[in-house]
Amino acid sequence: MESTIQSSAEGTSAGLKISFMGLYLRNLGANLFGFLTIVMLNVFTPLSFFKIQRVFIFTEGGWASFFLFFPMVMILIGLLQFHVQRPISHLSTLMSNGKEIPADLQEKAGQRLLNLSFIIALINLVIYIFVSTIVASAFYLLRDIPIRTCLFLFFRTFMIGLISAGVSFFVVEDYLRKTLIPLFFPRGKLVALHGTIKIPVLRRIRLLNMAGTLNPMIILIVTLLFIVWETGESTISADRLGREIFLFTFILCGAFVAITLKLNVLVGNSILNPIRELLGVVESVKGGDFNQRIRVLSNDEIGVLGDAGNDMIRGLADRERIREAFGKYVTPEIRDQILAGRIPLNGERRMATLVFSDLRDFTSYVEKNPSEEVISSMRDYFTAMQKAISAHQGLVLQYVGDEVEAVFGVPLRYVDHADKAVLAGLEMRKSLEELNQHRIKEGKAIFRHGIGICTGEVLAGNTGSVDRLSYALIGNTVNLASRIQGLTKTFHCDILVSEETVKMLGHSFHMQKELPQSVKGYSRPVTVYRVLEQGHRN
Repeated sequence: MESTIQSSAEGTSAGLKISFMGLYLRNLGANLFGFLTIVMLNVFTPLSFFKIQRVFIFTEGGWASFFLFFPMVMILIGLLQFHVQRPISHLSTLMSNGKEIPADLQEKAGQRLLNLSFIIALINLVIYIFVSTIVASAFYLLRDIPIRTCLFLFFRTFMIGLISAGVSFFVVEDYLRKTLIPLFFPRGKLVALHGTIKIPVLRRIRLLNMAGTLNPMIILIVTLLFIVWETGESTISADRLGREIFLFTFILCGAFVAITLKLNVLVGNSILNPIRELLGVVESVKGGDFNQRIRVLSNDEIGVLGDAGNDMIRGLADRERIREAFGKYVTPEIRDQILAGRIPLNGERRMATLVFSDLRDFTSYVEKNPSEEVISSMRDYFTAMQKAISAHQGLVLQYVGDEVEAVFGVPLRYVDHADKAVLAGLEMRKSLEELNQHRIKEGKAIFRHGIGICTGEVLAGNTGSVDRLSYALIGNTVNLASRIQGLTKTFHCDILVSEETVKMLGHSFHMQKELPQSVKGYSRPVTVYRVLEQGHRN
């Protein structure tokens, strides 16, 4: 409830009072509907007592005392409703005034709110049982009405309570779902609140069936019972009695068809509207919008489903954030391959082209510049190199100090990885020139780097410890690419390509073959090609 209070504190006092007034009006309407239904049935009930009462009401002014009965009952019901709603209204007042909310009041108000439709329905039923007992006793003791008639009066007055209780339960619950429950429970989790009545969807449907079918059946059967009881002492003709019973049954069916249609709409909306909203949110989430949330307005199975849906959306949003963050530590392509489980743990042998680049005189640069400047400049350099590599489908595997290691052809397969690697090298040369132009304008030292490119077989896969894996390439090709990058210092150039790479090229580039050189770890000299400034041609 605490988070609910914080979200609801923006509501105005006037708005909350209107909401509570709506509760009173709906309960009043349910009782008035039940009262008028029974009054109408009494008018058409073919029993001598009601015929006498109709004459008394319409010819002797008895209508005033007759209709005074309903306001008195409603005053009593209203007072009890005001009492049971006090925790909710007290909480809303504190919220409107921005005052601190006691924890016990938060829990009590939440419980009372979710149980309110049950409590109001029970109040209606109990009050009419009490009133029907008083009315029947008064007629028997003060007006010398036969016990049979008094029992029938008790039954009819009790049925007002039964109809009012059923209608009020559904209309009050519908109103709470539209107004107060979203206000007090914007994040859902209604089912987690203890001390509340939970009514499953199936039971709700059964209550609807009972309200629409059982009530009229009881009224009809009991009324026919009393008619049969009275006809033994009456001289009414069978033809007239049959017409009166038919008319009464017709009115009874019409009244409860209207009741059932209204309750069907309310119950149907309580089930279908949350499902439609849930499906709408699911469609938005499928489109990548993880900011959507399902409104949870009940503590039944649909409410549980809504909470589960929101938890799932939050989980997907967290996963997407992790995925995006993961893509900043490894390349998005490697990230997607890892998440899809397509990178074998034991590695796989593949043909690929490796690219290594390394800044020149980086140690002296670090010694001469503040650490903040070094970090900022390195970020600019790495960003420019990463864009050049990615522009040609290369993947940056890691940054080590001032060195960049990239690969073409794994984990994504394509046959022209050698061409793309050389093109990326040329793009890196161009990007460094543009970066240096900015650095010159800012009065900063320019950067120089060497790039080594080598093609061959590598072992690609996840390496590292059991608890901490790292995607890496292993093999002579990786080591040779690093050694070739070191040879750029010997030949005083920025890009050198291995002989194996040149053999794999599908395009012709302007290159210059250099004399074979011995490198550490290799028994035979290595032949490399200098990539000239002119770029490439088909």
